Amino acid sequence: MFTKTLFALFGSFVVLNAAATPAAVKARDETHSVNLVNNCGSGNAVFLYADHGVQGSGVISGPVNGGVAWVDGFAGADCQSSGVNCGIVEFTLTNDEGAGQQNAADYSLLDGPGLGNHKYTYKMDFVFTGSCTKGPGGPCTGDSADQCPGAYLGSATEGGAPTQCLADNTGITITFC
Repeated sequence: MFTKTLFALFGSFVVLNAAATPAAVKARDETHSVNLVNNCGSGNAVFLYADHGVQGSGVISGPVNGGVAWVDGFAGADCQSSGVNCGIVEFTLTNDEGAGQQNAADYSLLDGPGLGNHKYTYKMDFVFTGSCTKGPGGPCTGDSADQCPGAYLGSATEGGAPTQCLADNTGITITFC
């Protein structure tokens, strides 16, 4: 009887402990490093993302959705909030969590009405870091498809080809000039 009671109690403990395990695993930290390098000689490399203000390089806890990076205060250009009037790198960094989400980044030189008036202003390059190390196939060095691989150009909101990868805690290094 004592053994049966002990087994019943111990068995319940194991079941409760097993039930708690998935929650503990799911609660693991999601972090993404955003490293901005400014070789332009003027201005500050900055980024913002969904519901967050302008900031410099750092490690973000949680997903980075709708990230936009540019050189604020670049000499000879009027780069405004969200990189308006200048070229930008757009990016999202997120763990999959089984929902088909993935990391993605691209160059944007969209310049149509309501598209941000983004123009080629300075050289841009990016590469994912961590367990995913993809890049766009070359830096953006001008305002054409040949000079800016995968970029969204002019008013062609469907013409770009984002660089994508599926890996947890992926970071990005974005280099200007």
